[in-house]
Amino acid sequence: MSWIEDTVVFRGAIRRSGNSLVITIPAELSQRFLLREGQELLIYGISRRGPEFEGGLQIYLGYFVVHEKLPSVRFRVKAEDLTKLQMILKEIEREYLPSRVLHKRVEDRIVELQFMFGAITEKGIRRVRSKEEVEEIASSIEFKLSSEGFTVLEKSVEEKIIEWRNMDPALISRAAYRLAKVVRWSWEI
Repeated sequence: MSWIEDTVVFRGAIRRSGNSLVITIPAELSQRFLLREGQELLIYGISRRGPEFEGGLQIYLGYFVVHEKLPSVRFRVKAEDLTKLQMILKEIEREYLPSRVLHKRVEDRIVELQFMFGAITEKGIRRVRSKEEVEEIASSIEFKLSSEGFTVLEKSVEEKIIEWRNMDPALISRAAYRLAKVVRWSWEI
């Protein structure tokens, strides 16, 4: 994978602090990358030789890892018609907007369904849903599945912690006040 440069560029100056040289990171960049005082990082010297010699410093922050605590609903369903179940799942997704839906066949006609109701989605950030709200949604989904002829063998509402490794910190930065109670992030080198 190649690096993508941000469009914003800052000019700075190198200063002395004791026996070290210091570079100031502008507030816009520290907010965009959710940097914290004392955060560990790596600094590489980089150079290239063309008609002229060029040099630079690359500050490597690492991998941005997000842990999201979210309510989840799990069903174990007896399904005779898997095609019909797929259609019902699409309707449920459109109506209740879960952040993620997982399904797998566990036995011949037994399917395990999991609906996660997180604030982080592939398309952006949504509002945080309470466990009580998700319990009401679970009852509605159970009724829909039963009314369509599927036998719900088991239902549970639980909290899960999901790890995201493909998030741009800028998404979290813009909605940090909404996500403060359910999201933790860190840079891993």
